[in-house]
Amino acid sequence: MASEIQKGRSALEVITLDEAFQSTKVHDSEVSSDPNDFSGSGDTMPLQHVAAGSMENAIQSAGLPDRLEVTIRKGKNSRGHRQRKKHITCAVCGKSLSSKQSLRCHELTHTGEKPFACRICGKSFAQSNGLSRHTLTHTGEKPFACRICGKSFVRNSSLSSHSLTHTGEKPFVCQICGKSFAQSGHLSSHKLTHTGEKPFACRICGKSFTQSATLSSHNLTHTGEKLFVCRICGKSFTRSSTLSSHNLTHTGEKPFACRICGKSFTRSTTLSSHKLTHTGEKPFACGICGKSFSYRGVLWIHKFVHRDENPFSCSVCGKAFKRRSNLRKHELTHIKEKRFNCSICGNRFRSKAGFQEHTKKHSEEEKSEKRFHCSICGKGFRSKAVFQEHTKKHSEEEKSVCALCDEPFRLEEDLEKHLKWHIQDGS
Repeated sequence: MASEIQKGRSALEVITLDEAFQSTKVHDSEVSSDPNDFSGSGDTMPLQHVAAGSMENAIQSAGLPDRLEVTIRKGKNSRGHRQRKKHITCAVCGKSLSSKQSLRCHELTHTGEKPFACRICGKSFAQSNGLSRHTLTHTGEKPFACRICGKSFVRNSSLSSHSLTHTGEKPFVCQICGKSFAQSGHLSSHKLTHTGEKPFACRICGKSFTQSATLSSHNLTHTGEKLFVCRICGKSFTRSSTLSSHNLTHTGEKPFACRICGKSFTRSTTLSSHKLTHTGEKPFACGICGKSFSYRGVLWIHKFVHRDENPFSCSVCGKAFKRRSNLRKHELTHIKEKRFNCSICGNRFRSKAGFQEHTKKHSEEEKSEKRFHCSICGKGFRSKAVFQEHTKKHSEEEKSVCALCDEPFRLEEDLEKHLKWHIQDGS
């Protein structure tokens, strides 16, 4: 059935004459199925009579135009509405899903299972499409390009969000403070500033974050891993976004321009901070004295004023700290004992996560080969540092001494060579 849809009417649908004849209702009026029933107002024709004969003859006999537009108001029982209905519910959280496949993918968020692992860096994902998008960060491929400034992105959703920076549109508004955002994710993160909630905690040091992406970047500070490398100068970074910003230093490109004064910037975040100079807003407040600033960097410099101050004191031992977060970490030393003991090296840990992270290092050492061998005793070592420490012990030993001149030697063959020198010299 060839349907022609005219856009621009929010709740109305325009259909062709073919569809109107095959429909069972037109303007909420029932059409009789009896071909002999011609009752009704005006020149109404029964649909079966029209469908049985020639469509062209029916149009001509009825005096209708070549294309008849019949307006049908969509209700809750329309076919499109039924197709969009979500009917599969998650047993854990009650969320409704449209298919069993969507439900299976959603359930992984509750179990924490991430079966799809990146072969390059080992990062895992709950869904295959998440892995597919991630692999593009290693290849550098960005298939979605902005038509206005030419900037490319890994995801189509990222391009859509970026496009709003050109239009200035911010459709997502905070109901608490009225601040608006271009992306729904940014609004969700912003809401946490009102509640103070930081649901994403580091298993190693316990530091908490408002976003999972920030936690992922923080985890790299423990491993020292920098996966994103600049192809021009070779400099490496922990975040792909930082690499993207760095690339602009080579091209000199500044795609983010202020609409008020025309000043351009390489980063959208820098532009956002710059805009505050026009509005007078100062969102960055000092946690110690409460003074506010327009720029995060200025706040960071300001904190040096308090570098000799330690306003947060421990109620148990009296030790003082500059930051409340450092005090909280310290207080754990009074509350928790180091219950997890490493059987290999004897180190003790308070948290199970920290203990498990530590034992991984031992398992990795066991897998690696003993690449460093002592030439004196033949003993092998996996670590260069342990090997060097071992060789120092040999240097302190004097295993063989020349009977003629009392010169010490570590190896017997070195002593034999030395004695031959005495014989040749005639001493």
